Amino acid sequence: MNAALAAAWLMLALPPAAPAVVPTAPPPAPQTPAAQPTPPPSPPVAPPTPTTPPDNQSEEPQDALPPDALSQGKQAQQLWEARLHAAYDDAEARQGPLDGRWQLTGADGDPLFVLVLSDPGGANIVGAWRDMRRTPRAQDSGFLTGGARTADGVDVRFTEPGQSETVLQLRPTADGRWGGELTESGAVRSVVLSRF
Repeated sequence: MNAALAAAWLMLALPPAAPAVVPTAPPPAPQTPAAQPTPPPSPPVAPPTPTTPPDNQSEEPQDALPPDALSQGKQAQQLWEARLHAAYDDAEARQGPLDGRWQLTGADGDPLFVLVLSDPGGANIVGAWRDMRRTPRAQDSGFLTGGARTADGVDVRFTEPGQSETVLQLRPTADGRWGGELTESGAVRSVVLSRF
């Protein structure tokens, strides 16, 4: 590439230069104010000396409540917690004996179902079930379709997809468990319901 072509290419590649500004008059001279007397230097200030509270006292923030207000706040908190615990205990005391999580096993001890029951102490029982004999899939669990108290126990009903209604008839046993019969697809078998 020859020198003229290189110079032309360089001029096209560079941005255009800003036009030169030529001042027409000199700028005015800055005005200096009249000399002011210099103020005398201020005396040095010593930093505050830290004070340490006695060992038996602690520093309190300035917005701290007086001791009687603090104790009233603690008493109110303790009263609120006591009422909360009493309400919980009262609600638990009204729950029926089947409230909670249970495992249903055959007479041979093999797990069949897990049941989570809500027993509010009235005539009806609600809950959910899961079949333990299968790998967990959505169709292997569901909600109860019925749960009612009978003269000597409870009847729990649910439907597995593609099958007839499964009926569980239970009676309390002396050891705190429930025993009875499971009717599943027309077959009846003995079962035991235990806390899980």
